[in-house]
Amino acid sequence: MSRYVKGADRVRRKMTQLTRAVETEVERAIEKNGDDLARGARVLHPGDGATRAEIKGRKLADGGYLVDMGSKAKVTEGDRGPRPYINPVLKAFSKRHKGRVRRAVNKAVKRVFG
Repeated sequence: MSRYVKGADRVRRKMTQLTRAVETEVERAIEKNGDDLARGARVLHPGDGATRAEIKGRKLADGGYLVDMGSKAKVTEGDRGPRPYINPVLKAFSKRHKGRVRRAVNKAVKRVFG
């Protein structure tokens, strides 16, 4: 019985290409999601323009995205309170964010195998 599988090297190459493609597409989607989240939080923030301008997002080295809700976030949220402008944004955009990541994965798969 031989251990040779015809075409295994091509499949292995495609799989490594797929992992790279998925990583890049998902990173782009995560960055867009973070920008959406920051923009939505700025709209719903109850403070003035200066505190709204503090809400910013930035890309992390590991591919993630951090949204800083500003210096007044703890004051407006309370200690462990209902987070009046963060939770509604998360709830409103959660379906859109999941769909964007799902489409990014599908796009990468189609690009590699299509």
